[in-house]
Amino acid sequence: MIVDDEESIIEKVKSFLQDDELDIISANSSRQALEIIQNENKLDFILIDTPMPGSDKSALFLTKPGSKLTSKDFNSFLQKPFTKEQLLSFINENIKKDS
Repeated sequence: MIVDDEESIIEKVKSFLQDDELDIISANSSRQALEIIQNENKLDFILIDTPMPGSDKSALFLTKPGSKLTSKDFNSFLQKPFTKEQLLSFINENIKKDS
């Protein structure tokens, strides 16, 4: 799932990930994301847009459903803008780390 208030970012991430034949669910608000999480039991990971700590820049953070975000999670982020290769590498690194 992708959670971002910018439709252009959602579409960019979808296009990058759909090339890898992944099913993508998106939400443009935290409220909508929570509704989806409550009703969807097969989410592998969630990319969340949030301001970077101590900055006005935005970045994507990755979490797995059911896990709690902690301060250590904010050491791993993908700052916008990013390339397809950067996004795929970021996802792969974080999925392995959480396994």
